[in-house]
Amino acid sequence: MAFAIAVFAVVFGGGTFLMQSRAAMRAASATLPGRGVVDRCSVWFIGSSSIHKWATLASDMAPLAVRNRGVNGAMMPELIQMARNEPREVPPRAIVFYAGENDIANGARAVDDLASLRAFLALKARRWGTIPVIVVALKPTPTRWGNLPEQTVFNDAVGTLAAQTRGLTFVDIVPLFLVDHRPGAFYVDDGIHLNPAGYARLTAAIRPALDAVLRDAPMPGCDRAVLAAQSSAWR
Repeated sequence: MAFAIAVFAVVFGGGTFLMQSRAAMRAASATLPGRGVVDRCSVWFIGSSSIHKWATLASDMAPLAVRNRGVNGAMMPELIQMARNEPREVPPRAIVFYAGENDIANGARAVDDLASLRAFLALKARRWGTIPVIVVALKPTPTRWGNLPEQTVFNDAVGTLAAQTRGLTFVDIVPLFLVDHRPGAFYVDDGIHLNPAGYARLTAAIRPALDAVLRDAPMPGCDRAVLAAQSSAWR
């Protein structure tokens, strides 16, 4: 455990050390939830509570095979450590990643989130090679409206990184969640988590990007679901 904490201190350093230490201790031996049956065609949705609470994920992404591997309340270093603990077996077909909102709410800066994302991508490359990754922009919320400037810096940086990185796609969901420049009625009472209308918007943003990613990186035996999904969308 001490080694894990030391690693986080070196990688992320500075003012976020205590936050990273807590994350390291929580995830020292845990793996990502929702492992299920090993399936080389499955897409992993990794992230914080916006992923964890996505109860309709399977039906929203059908007929694609998906795994909800979200962690309620997680910050990015926790997800990285949990991913590091994953068994070395069949990798996912692709990864959809949403995290960083909790980090900023707990005092992290955009530069910290970007360092964490780079660490996750480096781990992905070591563990699972060139499988594609979709990073979803941090959403604006009523409760965390004051975090929007820092979130915007992070979102812009990820967009730039994706434009320069093969196999990395950025999906900007921010405009879909604003009405008259303020968060719309897409949230439950806590003003952070999404209601069904919010998840419908999230699906509308992610699904076309995911179909395109899977189409551009075909895998034998997995393409039937992709073609079926695209055929359904065209009707």
